[in-house]
Amino acid sequence: MNYTFKEINSKELDDFSFNSPKGHIFQSSNWAIFKNEWENKSILGFDENNNIILSCVILMRKIPMINSKIGYIPRGFVCNYENEKLVESFTEFLKQFSKQNKISFITIDPDIHLSENNNQLENGLKISSMLESLGYIKNSSKNFENIQPNFVFRLNLKNIYENNSKEELKLNILKHFSSKARYNIKLGIERGLTVENYTFDTLPEEKLKIFQELMDITGKRDNFIVRKEEYFHNMMKHLNPYCKLFLVKYSYEKDKNNIYHKINKCKSNIDNLNIKLIKLEESLKDIIDEKKLDKTNQKIKSLKKELSLNNSQIDSLENKLITISSYKNKEIYLSGAIYLYWGNKAWYLYGASHNVLRDTMPNFLMQYSMIKDSIDNDCEIYDFRGVSGDLDENNPLYGLYKFKKMFNGDFVEFIGEYTLVNNKGTFFMFKKLFPKFKEIRNSIFQRK
Repeated sequence: MNYTFKEINSKELDDFSFNSPKGHIFQSSNWAIFKNEWENKSILGFDENNNIILSCVILMRKIPMINSKIGYIPRGFVCNYENEKLVESFTEFLKQFSKQNKISFITIDPDIHLSENNNQLENGLKISSMLESLGYIKNSSKNFENIQPNFVFRLNLKNIYENNSKEELKLNILKHFSSKARYNIKLGIERGLTVENYTFDTLPEEKLKIFQELMDITGKRDNFIVRKEEYFHNMMKHLNPYCKLFLVKYSYEKDKNNIYHKINKCKSNIDNLNIKLIKLEESLKDIIDEKKLDKTNQKIKSLKKELSLNNSQIDSLENKLITISSYKNKEIYLSGAIYLYWGNKAWYLYGASHNVLRDTMPNFLMQYSMIKDSIDNDCEIYDFRGVSGDLDENNPLYGLYKFKKMFNGDFVEFIGEYTLVNNKGTFFMFKKLFPKFKEIRNSIFQRK
């Protein structure tokens, strides 16, 4: 089988990428336009019958002070990687493409699973070995050193409650989460949280400012560099309608009413318990049998313990009313996220949260809302995105792993980054200097 490859217009590429099992929003003309600081080319591959069998968006950027470029194919070119002849043919095309466009090296990070839940996949190993045999240089990473995360959690929506309707799946997916995640989602609703979502067409300007404020708070708390509002505005504009902003809003009135409801329930329990207690204490006068007497005393002890718990709960709830009183008559957003979907996949791309009212667990309700949106968009996979592959509990990133694990997705390791080198001297110089460059750049940004 012979294959041909040529540069094309974006619509053909988008149609193929959107409908391919290996399609990705990073492999769309929308993403190429959004990444306007990069030059981009769109390529299609055809078989002998002129059927499209491969698509590729390649981003290119000039290396400062050098008459050469770097190339990046985010999440890899879209095709059936099990077709070794096709991958080999396209690799040869990329080598010629690199020479013609003065590209020193091209990096790819294909959407191919190497392992799931720590079980290695034979297909992933085979594709990894094939790429290395074709001359690609592998670059492994446990944390977030690569361009894209090498480890993620993915929720396979297609295989969970497969015969359910969309509405049934949105309800039943809760059963798939851990009990702690279910509890926290319910808690958030009880505490007065609601979720809003916007596309670029429906986005009020102030909502993006709110998200930016949450990002700034999160960046300062977790010590990372934050993108500017313009970046998120352009993302929503150029990826519209496949990009959404989610925001979780807190209601003081709903939270207050819920607390009062619980207080009244406790008081009602106390009244009923006191009536039972009085009756049991009175019955002690007439009990002669020692075993029955002991059993009654145990019941009295249990009732007193339950009374004490209800009184303690009332104290706790009344203290909570005092704590939340500062949020009366205020509009407060507790968390936000940028969410993408394309073809059969959806992604949680950026997340941010406030420092206040963290006990309302807003991020759990937000994730559940984005998962439900994925179901509405006919997605088969919801991708929680990056976690560390270092599962040592002392790893500072372990908390992120623990949070995403509670939704019981698959812990996925991708095959990683592979680089096709055209100019070895430039490649190794760049690889040696770039980590130091990033370190200096980050320290400068963090001082501002």
